[in-house]
Amino acid sequence: MCYRKETTVQISADETMCPVCRNRLAFDRILHHMICAYVGPSSDFVETADGYVCPKCRRSIASGDPACEVVGTSARCSTCGKEMIVSPVAGAI
Repeated sequence: MCYRKETTVQISADETMCPVCRNRLAFDRILHHMICAYVGPSSDFVETADGYVCPKCRRSIASGDPACEVVGTSARCSTCGKEMIVSPVAGAI
């Protein structure tokens, strides 16, 4: 059996092009739902009129709910599908 380990690519906050295929990146906030410990891009959460629904526990999350925090930013290339972690801006933490 052949196993190929995927490597995570980290890019700086000012990069807008995919380092793999040089196409434009789409950026997304990484959310942490503290109730069930789910961590993932905000696009994984179903948007509702009152906020979001967690993809793991299916609980409603009101906008501004302190049980859900932004923990970072990710980027994804819509052409090659590569996902990247975006380095925080210096001085932002």
